[in-house]
Formats: sequence, C-alpha cells, structure tokens
Amino acid sequence: MRSASIGSSRRRLLTLAATAALGALLAGCTTHAVAPISAAAIAPEREGPHKFKEYTVYWAGMEVDGARLTDADSPAFFDTLYAPVGFTLYYGNCEGRGTLRDGGCTLPLRITTSIYTAHSDASYGAQRWTEIHGVPAVVYDGGDAIEIYTDHQDVDIVADSPARAASAAAALEPFNRVPSPGWPAFPQPVYTPDPPQVQLNGDTGPTGVTGATTGISPPSQLEPAP
Repeated sequence: MRSASIGSSRRRLLTLAATAALGALLAGCTTHAVAPISAAAIAPEREGPHKFKEYTVYWAGMEVDGARLTDADSPAFFDTLYAPVGFTLYYGNCEGRGTLRDGGCTLPLRITTSIYTAHSDASYGAQRWTEIHGVPAVVYDGGDAIEIYTDHQDVDIVADSPARAASAAAALEPFNRVPSPGWPAFPQPVYTPDPPQVQLNGDTGPTGVTGATTGISPPSQLEPAP
C-alpha cells in the first residue's frame, strides 16, 4: 500500500537529491530568456532514485502551445514538511509585470501539484465546475486558472489564456510514475473538494482558503532584468 506520508529518512534523501538535481536543471540560466529544459535534464527528476512514489505530481509534457518547459521546483517542495507549497513546473519566460516591479511576473503557464489541504473555493470568484480526466475540477479567473482534484492531491494550472490553460489540462499526465490498472493516472479524490465552511477548521483563516496558487512567484531567473 502507498504511504499517506513521507518518513523523515525519505525527507532527508529527497532534500539532498533534489538540491543536486535542481542545480543541474538551473545551470546556465540568466535573468533574460531562459533556454528550455531538455528531456535529458528533466529525466533524473522523473526517474531518479529520489522520486516520490507515495504521491503523483503532474505535468503537461515538454511544451504546451509553443511554451517550452523552462524551470522546475525542487521535488523536496512537495514533501509534507512544506505542504501546501507543492511542486511547480514553469513554462516559458516572463511575459510582463505590473506597474510595480515587485508585483509579480506573468508566465505563459505554471502547473503546481500539492497535497490537498481542505479549503473553500469561494475566493476564486466566478467559477465553473466540470470533470477533467474523469475527476472533479473547477475553472475560474475567466478560464485562465483550473484546479483539478485527484487522489490526495490537487493540481493548479495557471496560464496566460483560457486556451493554454485548457490545452495544459488536456495534456496533463503523471510526471513521476507510470499509470497502472491498480493506480490510474487520475484516481478519484479521497476528500470532498470545496467543503462547506462549517467543516473547515480555524487554521484556514476567515475564508478557509488555503489552496489557491495564483500568487506563487516564478524563480528569479525567469524574471526580466531590472
């Protein structure tokens, strides 16, 4: 059976291996346009001995609608010690920033897998519930953002257009394992998405929102130069 948590010894192995792997992934990056990550460079993250088999993290392949995979977080970020930070894959380079230079950077696409933490979806604003890959999902922010609920995780897709978000959702697949009849690519969630406010504990804040990832900033090497 799959473990519901990652042991302390595995955390240490993940952290050590992730540090080395991430250094290789980011080598040669600059503050301007970042070269896409190659399939060879990403292979250790997917197939290495440190891969986290207890959970699935997701990606949409090496490219989505012309935006190539350019960066990835350390797998250690997915460890329960860091939840709900999650594991994020970044596509493309910074497309622009707001009036304030510290206001964040818009990337073509970002995909984050997190261990699900009970939260209300009320703050997402206007939303549409649907099914993607046979599991529940909510589409919001005018279609630019999609949150998919599966197994013990949620997957957040944030894109620069509804079309790219939809393309990423359609292409979504496990990053770190091969699906099997006993463990399909998208198991049904073991939790109830968007639970009633009365079921949320006091640690989630006044609105109960803990799962949205639209505020995650990209790595500094994907930011434009000052």
